[in-house]
Amino acid sequence: MVPLYITVLGILCSITIFALEKTVKPGVNFSAWKKDFRLPLIHLSIFSFLYFLMVLLTGRLIFAAALVILLDLVLVVINYAKYRNLCEPLVFSDYDYFTDAFRFPRLYLPFLGVYGFLGIFIAAVLLVLGFCLDTSAVDRFSGKVLITCITGLAATSIILYLTRNIKKYNSFHPDEDLRKLGFSLYVWSYFLAYLEKPPVISPFENFSDLSGSSDTDLSKLPHLMAVQSESFFDPRKWNPDIRTGVLQDFDAICRESPVSGVLRVPAWGANTIRTEFSFLTGIAPEAMGGHQFSPYQISSRSWHITSFVNYLKKAGYHTICVHPYYKRFYHRNIIFKKWGFDEFIDISSFTENDRFGPYTSDEAVKNYVLSRFAESRKNNAPLFVFAITMENHGPLHLESITDEECTGYFNKPVTPEYRDLAKYLRHLANENNMLKELIAAFNNMTRPVSLAFYGDHVPILPEPYSILGKPDGRVPFFVYHCGFKCSRNQETPVNTTTDNENMEKYPESIEELSVYWLNLVRKLQADSRNY
Repeated sequence: MVPLYITVLGILCSITIFALEKTVKPGVNFSAWKKDFRLPLIHLSIFSFLYFLMVLLTGRLIFAAALVILLDLVLVVINYAKYRNLCEPLVFSDYDYFTDAFRFPRLYLPFLGVYGFLGIFIAAVLLVLGFCLDTSAVDRFSGKVLITCITGLAATSIILYLTRNIKKYNSFHPDEDLRKLGFSLYVWSYFLAYLEKPPVISPFENFSDLSGSSDTDLSKLPHLMAVQSESFFDPRKWNPDIRTGVLQDFDAICRESPVSGVLRVPAWGANTIRTEFSFLTGIAPEAMGGHQFSPYQISSRSWHITSFVNYLKKAGYHTICVHPYYKRFYHRNIIFKKWGFDEFIDISSFTENDRFGPYTSDEAVKNYVLSRFAESRKNNAPLFVFAITMENHGPLHLESITDEECTGYFNKPVTPEYRDLAKYLRHLANENNMLKELIAAFNNMTRPVSLAFYGDHVPILPEPYSILGKPDGRVPFFVYHCGFKCSRNQETPVNTTTDNENMEKYPESIEELSVYWLNLVRKLQADSRNY
């Protein structure tokens, strides 16, 4: 009878988890199941496989079923927390965040919420009690139990292998895929897609020389700086009650820039690396297939792609990344070496006195960057600096703010639901000052400087979003030139949000920005020689 009990419990485990699918956000309709009879069989096979495996590992029949169900519940809770804060369900590549949550707890655990912690704690207690109290223990190495489990594992493995083309259902729009496949099959199909290497080539693989001529005199190449501003967007159109002066210098810079506007980015609320990868490689997110949600995972392994930093290093630039956080985060310490950065300046180069709020301030980043540009005067090598700021990053609800400071950012008194937004505006005001001082310093340098600036994604502000609705997710950008021999006014400033006539000429998504920027710098170099 034991083999029958094991088989029945495995099936019941799968059916129970299927019933739990109705609790998953943003909801499921199983539309694909109506067209493909294999999908219920795949669901049954996944959890039967896990159940047979747990029986072999624990020797407890009921506990093994409870363990598989509780593990699924934990994923459902984490999925809810992610969807609530980032408007995206859990994807397979999020597995990295389970360890990151313990290595970098401030970035993750506050978003889980009290109920999330409580649910996971209860699950852990039940697991311990279940293991101790379960009376359904069997000899897992007895003939019948061993044969049943091995047969079950083999049968379900064969089914999963033969149905691996389930990944054809992936549109890589997580909301849509989860609804039609259900949570479990959606995660499984993304895992199958994750196993494939993306067949992409960077546009910088064969990019022409930056100087635009055979002249290789490094002293004639401009300094370049890109600022990837954490959680930066312009909230004033989204909330017209915000005082416009909070970004008045940013506005002036955009007006004077040859091009400015807004960009589509592949991240919303978090997942900086999606935007960062597309900017540094010029590759559209959708080209990465199953790796588009965490492209640094495959980039940190044997897979190779050329970044524009590789291109600049080959052209003679000394390349520096400045990011006041831990260089191990997202495997950047491995990837940025592969991508051509000579130096990676992380949080260890900053002190507690450099903080504004919980993170290193934009002012401290600006001071460090300007010190490196000042040092560069000692030699002829041009600098490329990629600055990734941190000051705007949440969780904002852990910061404090006075009522007086809060009301100072709005045209009229606001309710408590806007306190987190006021904290965010305080950081935006500091970023505004950072940009003003960078531009002033660059204008006083003897070597020309070109600055590209963009936000990586909108911030996490669940309470204001619940009242005003969510912004569309696009972020501001500009490209600004200082000190080129040809006047900046020769480039007619274009704002891509309003200039529809020239819209196709200018970047509309993040992967287009770096290619556009370097082409623009190359054109300026050619114009400077003819000035």
